[in-house]
Amino acid sequence: MKTNFFRSHVFCMSFLLSLFVFFQAKAGQASEQPALVLDSGGVKVYAIEDSPGSMDISLFRGPASPEQRSAYFKDGKVPSSINVFLIKKEDRCSLIDTGFGVFGPGHSALMERLADIGLTPDKIDAVLLTHMHMDHIGGLLKDGKRLFPNAGIYVAKAELDYWLSRAAREPGNPNARLAQSVAETYGRDIAPPFTPGTEIQPGVTALDAAGHTPGHTVFHIRAGDKELLIVGDLLHAAALQFPLPEECPSYDMDVPAAIKSRKRILDMAAEKGIPVAGMHIPFAGAGTVNKAGAGYAFTPMR
Repeated sequence: MKTNFFRSHVFCMSFLLSLFVFFQAKAGQASEQPALVLDSGGVKVYAIEDSPGSMDISLFRGPASPEQRSAYFKDGKVPSSINVFLIKKEDRCSLIDTGFGVFGPGHSALMERLADIGLTPDKIDAVLLTHMHMDHIGGLLKDGKRLFPNAGIYVAKAELDYWLSRAAREPGNPNARLAQSVAETYGRDIAPPFTPGTEIQPGVTALDAAGHTPGHTVFHIRAGDKELLIVGDLLHAAALQFPLPEECPSYDMDVPAAIKSRKRILDMAAEKGIPVAGMHIPFAGAGTVNKAGAGYAFTPMR
C-alpha cells in the first residue's frame, strides 16, 4: 500500500518530466499519413500519429537486469509514438483518445491528420478514452474550450472518479486539473461512466485493463469477421515490453495490476489471433501477437 501510494503521489511530476524525454528525439518531425488498420463489415479503423517520439531506458524498472534491459535499447532509447485511433462507420466517427493537444512539448498533428481523412472536429460523434493521462485527453481542449463540439465523452467510472477525487484533494496536480477541466467543459456530454464489459457502441466493448491507471480500459472492436484490441497504454516501449512483459515504466501506477493486465490481454490476443493496436507502439501502432517463451513476439502490420 505504501509503495503504491508513493508511486501515485510522485507520478504527475515524473509524467510531466518524462514527456520531455519522450519527445526529445523527434520533436518537430512530421507525422505520417493515417493508416487503415481494420476494414471489415462497413467499419474502418484508422491509426493516426499525433506525434512521434522515443522512450528512454531510464523510465523503466522490472525484474530484468540493467544489462538485459539495455539489450532492447539503442543509445538508451526505443522508438515509440503517441497514436490515436478513429473508428468510422457510415457517417458516424469516433475517436479513441485524442493525444496531448496543446499540453505537450511537441507538435500535435491530430487535426491535420483528421483533415487528411476529410474530417473536421464537428464530425466527431464520440470520444472513447482508454484513460485520462494528459497525452490522451489533452486534445479534447483548446483555449479552455471543447475542441469536439458534437462529441459525447466515454470514460470508465473508476478512471473519472479517481481523477476528480484527486483534483479535489490536490488542486495543484496538473493532470488531475486537466481531467477536471475536461469533465467541466464537456459537462452533460460526459456520458454515464461505464464499467468493464459495457458495449459502448455496437461492436465496441470496454475491457478491464486497470493498473496503468485505476480505470485503464482496452477496447475490443468486432467488425464483420474481424476483431481488433485497442490496448491503450498496456505498452510504452514495445521493443522491451513484448519480450519482457514484467518491465514497467514509471507511468504504471499499480505495477502488479499493470503486469497482470498486460499479460492477460496479450494472452488473449495471442490465443485468439486478435490483432492489437496501441497508443505508444511505433506507428502505425498495430500488429499481431504470438507467445514467445515467457513473453511475446509482435509483428507490425506494416
